[in-house]
Amino acid sequence: MITPRFTRLVRVPDYKAMRAAIARLAPAADLAARRTAVLVPTRGAAEELRRSLETRGLGAESRAVFLPDLVTRTEFYRRLHAALPDAPALLTDPEREVLLRRAAREVAAAGILPPFRLRPGLILQMLDFYDELRRREQTLDHFERLATGRLASSADIDRGAERLLRQTEFLCAAFAAFERGTVETGCIDEHGLRAILLDPALPTQRAYEQVVVTLADQAADPRGLYASDFDLLTRMGGLTRIDVVATERLLASGFHERIHNLLPGIVEEKRAERGILPTLVAPETSDPEQRWFLHRDREDELAQFVRWLKHRAGSPFPAVQLPALDRIGVVFQRPLPYLYLARQVFVDGDVPYQALDALPLSAEPFAATIDVLFSFLISEGNRSSTGELLGSPHLSLGTGRPEASDGSAPAAESAAQAMAALRPVLTSPAASAQIDAFLSFLHRFERLPAHGDEWAGRHLRARAAILAALETLRDAHARHDDEPLEIVELAGSVRRWIESQTFSPRTGLEGIRLLDAASAPYSDLDEIRIVGLVDRDWPEPGNRSIFYPMSILSNLGWPVDAARMAAARARFHDLLTAPGLRVSASVFTLEDDAIVAGSPFLEEIGTAGLPLERWPAPPEGRAFAHEWADAGIPTEEGSAAEWLTLRRARTAASDSRFKGSTGARTPRTYAISYLERYLECPFKYLAAQVLKLPEERDEESGLTPMERGHFIHEVFEEFFVTWQGAGRGTITTANVADALELFEVIAERLLDALPAADRALERTHLLGSAAASGLAERAFAFEIEQGGEVVERLLEHVLEGEFTFAGRDGPRKVHIKAKADRIDLMADGSLRIIDYKLGKAPKPSRALQLPIYGVIAQQELNGHRGRSWTVNSAGYVAFKEKEAFVPLGGKAVALGEAIAEGQARMLAAIDGIERGEFPVQPDEPFRCQWCGYAGVCRKDYVGDE
Repeated sequence: MITPRFTRLVRVPDYKAMRAAIARLAPAADLAARRTAVLVPTRGAAEELRRSLETRGLGAESRAVFLPDLVTRTEFYRRLHAALPDAPALLTDPEREVLLRRAAREVAAAGILPPFRLRPGLILQMLDFYDELRRREQTLDHFERLATGRLASSADIDRGAERLLRQTEFLCAAFAAFERGTVETGCIDEHGLRAILLDPALPTQRAYEQVVVTLADQAADPRGLYASDFDLLTRMGGLTRIDVVATERLLASGFHERIHNLLPGIVEEKRAERGILPTLVAPETSDPEQRWFLHRDREDELAQFVRWLKHRAGSPFPAVQLPALDRIGVVFQRPLPYLYLARQVFVDGDVPYQALDALPLSAEPFAATIDVLFSFLISEGNRSSTGELLGSPHLSLGTGRPEASDGSAPAAESAAQAMAALRPVLTSPAASAQIDAFLSFLHRFERLPAHGDEWAGRHLRARAAILAALETLRDAHARHDDEPLEIVELAGSVRRWIESQTFSPRTGLEGIRLLDAASAPYSDLDEIRIVGLVDRDWPEPGNRSIFYPMSILSNLGWPVDAARMAAARARFHDLLTAPGLRVSASVFTLEDDAIVAGSPFLEEIGTAGLPLERWPAPPEGRAFAHEWADAGIPTEEGSAAEWLTLRRARTAASDSRFKGSTGARTPRTYAISYLERYLECPFKYLAAQVLKLPEERDEESGLTPMERGHFIHEVFEEFFVTWQGAGRGTITTANVADALELFEVIAERLLDALPAADRALERTHLLGSAAASGLAERAFAFEIEQGGEVVERLLEHVLEGEFTFAGRDGPRKVHIKAKADRIDLMADGSLRIIDYKLGKAPKPSRALQLPIYGVIAQQELNGHRGRSWTVNSAGYVAFKEKEAFVPLGGKAVALGEAIAEGQARMLAAIDGIERGEFPVQPDEPFRCQWCGYAGVCRKDYVGDE
């Protein structure tokens, strides 16, 4: 029977009020408090809420109190299952994967083939998709009808629709077989448990009498509750009260309407007015809009935070003094790499910290040992994998020397011993026996840490989690599908399960609290620093289905991106107001030598309405142990003293030589393309033209950009030489067909000299396709539009010598070497200068070639054909521009002004080169991702932006 229940929405202004509301709705009390479940997003959030409730519940009393059951969604279902009398066993996740793999194999054997190859990773994705369907209250019949109805009409003419149609048939058959297999086991999964709990014939069970929901729905939060979860809450026996606690901003993002649809008849209660807002702390900066700290990378974020703490701890001013360290939090969206960096930065800075978070098991060193063993098996013990195996610090195989794998007898014997012991993993007739043989090898040859090793505790916890995952997978195969697996499939299955597992080691018991964004709302803190505010972290990336587009998924209950983004913005704004005293934020701009953009949420900081304080940067000083290494050490005789003397004598990091300064350089002949490189980034000029370093290039198929440019120029040069040699002049509407025909003949002949794999792409560049016109059509179209009579074309024309330019202090002579793609000499004495570009036209602020070509062409051609010449037109024929011809300076700048600005840019670049100034100053930082000199660049500009 359905128990009558009271359902209420508690509206709160912020997270401080949310914590107070939870404490009021589910107070710490006697044993009856355990009849209340509080649903939270993560185990870390549960721990933070536990601390907050304990602080409120205990107060000044010393008596023990009971807390409500603080559970995640998964833990909630497990508690409900444990409370059922004589309930069937719950299937483990590995068991369900094994059952679905067997079902998929049987369906494929019956002739219903998938349009993809079945791999361990795809089986897991299929299982996730099935669970999503069921949690969104979709039946297999409804899914099949909807997907087939959308796809069938176009399957005959659309290969993509036909593929999705076959995929739908396979998925539905596999899921149906999976459900039958689940029933045959006599066990249940989450969906079977939900059906039992909603059975009217089930006696009222008393796992919980009250549930406090602090989560949003799945449309707002990937950790939120599904429609099936809310349905369970409204109809489950024994439950008498449901309280949903949500902030006003989250409700305004769309959750308010949805919660009324999910829980019809819910009553509302508004709690408390907004309390005092925390102060937003921002750096002193010349930009009044910047309200966040800017750092080089994630490590620098934490290092500068430690410097702030040290500075404030020693400050005599009460306004900046620190609260207790355990009242300060560092909040990130994802724990890695911050938890790993904290071990270095906070320990080096002697700042205690505490953290409890779910870390990926695959990042632990013992997981790497599993990879080494599978690589050894898959490669059949080749030299590389044998060296890795013998050198593993977690295995004991007779030699720990990786260099011993050079064929010496001990190494060969150890490798043979390992292969013999692992042979059953390859040859056993059952999957469970294969995994059992793998486990036996680990138990036999693993090297455990010595008693007292600093890393022993963490290693043993990770080891226990990995071995438990392997044992669970072994038992799942033994019960449900013991067909032997190919070693590649077995390795993929084991790796996937290790990658999907986490473990939660606690670090520290006092000090700064490191929290993820899901846990921070439940933590009672005075100050927080939100770190890592880049677009790849904030908002949290969503997990899209790999099987269907949103046009189909949205009709099956999947949330649209707009709803997730609106809710994520609301949660971020609430996070800004979460602490009691101060909040600050930080951004980094460099990760793995790549530029990263700031989060779109940065704009929320300026609109949050928080009182603002700007603090100057902390004074320079020693904050870390490594910075004190050369302080107070006696300089006695010996190697230590020599090392210390050398360390103290090293050049300071602030020296200008570390910023690209080389000292004055003598004038020389300058190539215009190299001067453009200086404007693009002075350091690239230093690396290429001064240091003569080779440019690193990724291995890529096809022609390099330089090779492609030379080829394009060669085709156009031969075309115009042939065209002019035939007595043809200006290209007009009357002869453009002849021009295109000749161009195609020449292009095809030169294309034949290219590798076959490159011809199609280069043909498209030159001749175009049904989707876009080629360079030839663009070049001829612009000439027709411009009109005028061409008397001569100078192709790949070399311009070299001493030329005069208009400098700031008057005329200035510079030696220039250049080559113009094309200069048209017109009958009226004007010059038209053309530059071909396969991409887009260059930015006006960096363009040098056309303006400088114009100046020196006028000087060089003076007297040619018995007259003077004046530049009247200059621009780019660019393949990726909308217009066939892009004039120099664009449409807003006159030609004369553009040429003058180009001269000024060139002379400024030459001055910088001759002063020896080559700072790292990219005009477009995103280009650093593809820079050929990233390996030698200090990227100093990151901290200067």
